[in-house]
Amino acid sequence: MGGTLRKALMLAAGLALGGCSQSVTISEWAAGYDKAMETASNENMLINMVRAAYNQPMHFAAVAVVRGNGQVTDSIGTGATLYFRHFLDVGAASSSSYLTPSASFSVSGGFNFDMASLDNSEFVAGLLTPISPTTVHYYVSQGIPKELLFNLLVDRVQISDGNHTNTYVNDPNDEHYNDFLITLKNLLSLGLTTENVQDLVPFGPPLTAADAKNPQLLSAIVPAGILITPVGSGADVHYQMMKPVQSARFCFTGGGPDLPKLPDSALCQNVKKQTEAAVVGPQGQQSFHTGSAMPGFENASLAVTIRSTRDVFNYLGNLIYQQAEDPTRFHLRLQSKEAKAYNYLGKGDEMLVVLKNQARSDDLVHVEYRGATYSIPVDHQGNSALVFTVVSQILNLSKSVNLIPTTSAVVVR
Repeated sequence: MGGTLRKALMLAAGLALGGCSQSVTISEWAAGYDKAMETASNENMLINMVRAAYNQPMHFAAVAVVRGNGQVTDSIGTGATLYFRHFLDVGAASSSSYLTPSASFSVSGGFNFDMASLDNSEFVAGLLTPISPTTVHYYVSQGIPKELLFNLLVDRVQISDGNHTNTYVNDPNDEHYNDFLITLKNLLSLGLTTENVQDLVPFGPPLTAADAKNPQLLSAIVPAGILITPVGSGADVHYQMMKPVQSARFCFTGGGPDLPKLPDSALCQNVKKQTEAAVVGPQGQQSFHTGSAMPGFENASLAVTIRSTRDVFNYLGNLIYQQAEDPTRFHLRLQSKEAKAYNYLGKGDEMLVVLKNQARSDDLVHVEYRGATYSIPVDHQGNSALVFTVVSQILNLSKSVNLIPTTSAVVVR
């Protein structure tokens, strides 16, 4: 009997080890969470673009809290059957018994998370604020094609020859939209780009010569990077504290040698005439005079208006509307050498590709909205993945650490 029991115990141990081999590691849970967050983020962006396409209110949400949990449990159940005989103490009578040992371990785990609506004043304020030229320059400096960025972020351009002003609106639903595309192509051929500039902004009241030499004042302002510069001359000279400020602006590289020569005030890295070149207008707009380098444009000027994050979604929604309602009518294709070289995946030149009612299991992302499906295919997606990357980052700039509420969260389990 002892040998038979030993065999039974060995079998039970083997079954237990077999159960342990199916355990799920923490890294697998983390990877699953990361993929789930990616899918949720992409779907939230796409469905809001679709809402904008049909002039429906947008709604943004975020995962406020994620809680992971897991547990290991053991159980005794039926398994292999062992037959053995044991003898009773009375006479030669014997009886047979069946031993059915089985041991197993199961691992379970998952995530609970709280979804929070971003319908609050702080997020909406960020959503409606024009995107900073500094942000635009960041993406330009990272090598993102300017044709893609300016189509995505520029709302309109105004060109004036001194007597007439023409406004070119970047709206695929506008009947004159092609005029904007031609104008942007011409501006890009002249080398339209962005650059960082450093300006000195007056800080505080004017100072006398004695104030400017005050050691207590100097010890306070020098660590903050504030400079003191003389203003005026002779008996009228006084001193002004100046604070260096970094900003970004649109400018031109000048294009090729066969193109019209632009004045120095419009060229990049022209420190002497920066102030003349960039005139601060309404929020999100930059204007500068191009001078008299081109015949007929002696008093010409250019104004560039940058979109807000909400307007970026509206613009992409308009692109989706054109594709969904009349696929043969319009596809925005990026034509610049820079854009073609950057798109190393070679999946098409389109700015954004969204198909209606053609969803597949391998889509980059797809959503259902009002009885229809909208999807970005994994192949022939053009520059859709790059557009989603930029839009996701710009959208996150509208959020802050203390933005997501905790008391009004909807718990999804």
